[in-house]
Amino acid sequence: MKTNFKAVLLAVPFLFIISCSDSNEVQESKIEAEESKLAWDATNYIMYNEFLQCSAGEAYSQEALDEMVKEWRDLDLPESMLGAWGYSSLNDENKIIITEWELSWSSQEEADLAWEAWSANDNARAWSEKHAQVLQCDSEARDGYEFMFPFNPYAFGPTPDTGSFVATFTPCNLNEGMSNDDLSNEIIKFNNLLEKIDPKMVSNFYAYGIYFPLADSSEEDFWYGNFFGTLETISDINNAWEQFGEEADNLNEEISSCGDPVLTNGQVFYDPTNPDFS
Repeated sequence: MKTNFKAVLLAVPFLFIISCSDSNEVQESKIEAEESKLAWDATNYIMYNEFLQCSAGEAYSQEALDEMVKEWRDLDLPESMLGAWGYSSLNDENKIIITEWELSWSSQEEADLAWEAWSANDNARAWSEKHAQVLQCDSEARDGYEFMFPFNPYAFGPTPDTGSFVATFTPCNLNEGMSNDDLSNEIIKFNNLLEKIDPKMVSNFYAYGIYFPLADSSEEDFWYGNFFGTLETISDINNAWEQFGEEADNLNEEISSCGDPVLTNGQVFYDPTNPDFS
């Protein structure tokens, strides 16, 4: 199925590379980062992100999850961890349950070292046992990705103070004869269109990122991750996108084939710039 950028980024059901920067742009980005209390410029920074599949236990509730995550943040998390988020969707009983836990690291090597230390940590083991009936995540079968934000993730404002957001994940494969260079060129074009959107047209945070799976067994070449402050933000971006007409509609249709976006509710678990966040 051929899909354009507009469909990949914004066609979601309503219930819930790469451009280079000159020295002036880099300096402006650093100033914006400082204003947002960021420790580094996330744009085009290649991170190592992992997803853990999770299942809820009999004691699962939002209150129990919040307490579990709070105690996890108190376990002396490594400096190489750049962030952590939980993603939830409705289960068969129409309950919102965390199903995935995402961790972001400065590198795969640092992540492996941290997991090695975690497995030998008595406090970590005790934490896992204490909350086993709340949420269990498979740390042995982690899915690893190279991840980047090709566009300034704070261009449309800061992340929500509540720590809640909406995310979509879209699986994609390059079409025959296409390469990552072709994808990079299309992303540059897409970024140029985003720069034309007046931030005042967007009521809340919006950012997008790309995940490149590292497992040889992966069926996808890459995933688009789109992150919105609220459902209203999706509508704002949709409305802003309409101004580009055919220029946007045909942007990516020859480059890749993508599946349907998966819509989830997101929750910040760990922000190194605000380690006490809850």
